[in-house]
Amino acid sequence: MIRNCVNLESGACGAGLKAFAIMLFCCVALVADAQLPYIATSQNYYCAGSGDAVSLYCNVLAFDPNTDVADWTFSWSPAGEVDDPAAQSVSVTPDNTTLYSAVMVAPDGTVYEDEITLTVYPEFSVITEAEVALCSTIGGQLEAEVDVANAMDWEWSPATGLSNPNIPNPQVQEELSESYTVTATIAGLGGASCSASAQVNLISIFPSMELGSDIVVCAEETVTLDPGLPVNYAYDWTVAGETLPVLDVTSSGTYGLTATSPEGCVNSDAITVTFTDGPEVLLPDSATGCADAGLVLDATPADATTGPFSYQWSNGSIAADAIFFESGVAEVQVTDAGGCTTTASVNMEVLPSPDFSFPQDSALCFEDFPGVKYQLSVPAGYAAYQWMNGSTLPSLEIDGPGVYSVVVTNEIGCTTERFATVVDFCSEPLLFVPTAFTPDGDGLNEVLRIEGRNLVELDFKLYNRWGNLVWEADSLGDYWHGQAPAKTHYVQDELYLWKAKYRHYTDPSGQLSPWFQATGSVRIIR
Repeated sequence: MIRNCVNLESGACGAGLKAFAIMLFCCVALVADAQLPYIATSQNYYCAGSGDAVSLYCNVLAFDPNTDVADWTFSWSPAGEVDDPAAQSVSVTPDNTTLYSAVMVAPDGTVYEDEITLTVYPEFSVITEAEVALCSTIGGQLEAEVDVANAMDWEWSPATGLSNPNIPNPQVQEELSESYTVTATIAGLGGASCSASAQVNLISIFPSMELGSDIVVCAEETVTLDPGLPVNYAYDWTVAGETLPVLDVTSSGTYGLTATSPEGCVNSDAITVTFTDGPEVLLPDSATGCADAGLVLDATPADATTGPFSYQWSNGSIAADAIFFESGVAEVQVTDAGGCTTTASVNMEVLPSPDFSFPQDSALCFEDFPGVKYQLSVPAGYAAYQWMNGSTLPSLEIDGPGVYSVVVTNEIGCTTERFATVVDFCSEPLLFVPTAFTPDGDGLNEVLRIEGRNLVELDFKLYNRWGNLVWEADSLGDYWHGQAPAKTHYVQDELYLWKAKYRHYTDPSGQLSPWFQATGSVRIIR
């Protein structure tokens, strides 16, 4: 770019060597004080074929804001590429990248020149298939290219199901039919406005076929197998000669279908159809059991292939097995997955089991009555007895809490088992407060400790002889070293009075008693 600071012929800065030196000084001063006139542009690139003209103009007001533009003259080159080569502002629509220059003459005759290159990006098209039809779109690929050599930025929209929407050949990762727009934009300075697009319709033709889950039906019914496909598909069933879209089945077996779309896409599936006369229930005609354990009958079918099954027993049970405790006739209906039902019955004889009384769960105070012998007993006269510890006598001596059980057998071999839980619980509460203690550092009887049993809620307070509170506790096991309330010194050796309120459990279930009160005294000895 060349700019002339002065018109040498005008002699504005003098003549000869002296004039040359003055001219350099003038140029330097001019550059330092103001910006020289220059070519400005709306943009320095042009998209061929767009029809949107680029404007170029000579900016002389930046050089001299007070100048009258009408007093300037302008000359553009190449003149044939601009709409008015003598205008301050021109419009251009170049076919190729072009260097534009302008000569600007100020009112005082000073000549200025500037030039600018306008890059022209070629007009181009995106080349791709308008329709991409695939048997299954998963793993398929979309492809696009342009008919020019310029580097491109790519975008597929929407990005649904594509591995990378910003490359020309993304892979399809989902089963779908979708209409995509692919846009290519020239990469580089200003190229973002030079783009072309194309439409691609992706079609999933025949990705899969399902005949459904295996079927169980009652005998003499007809099953229609229908894949739900168009009639113009070709059908090849594993049954010889069957080529219709649907197949009627009346016998058990596995039936396969191969279907081919008009485009040549092929899919296959198979289904097993089982015809049944109902579940095969193997219950005996009669059964015998004991009353205590009950008579258990199990109607689970011998062949599980027609399941799942549902059950309805005469005693209301809907499980595969049912328990009966009385003699009579038991009936069951078993229905398979096809809705086919089989009914069976059993004549039951339920024999009597030993019926005897046995202690309920109990709470015993072993601590307060250490010499007492407790016994669990059942009536004598049965054929056999078996306690959990191996004893075979009608009674068992116990000396502590636990779970105790006995099995009694009668003369016909039926048994009855009974259980009893014994817990150790002493309902009477105990509160123990010593009458003296010796906090003298010898390691013996150093603290006042609150002891007791079965105290749930406790409010213990200790007072000196003037009635001042010196210590208090709210649970068994709390203890006092003999310190004053502020814990800065120890109290005097003398007699102290205490008062206590407490509640206790009246039974093992946790029932609480009313509040009780107790009083006493304790002496500190050192």
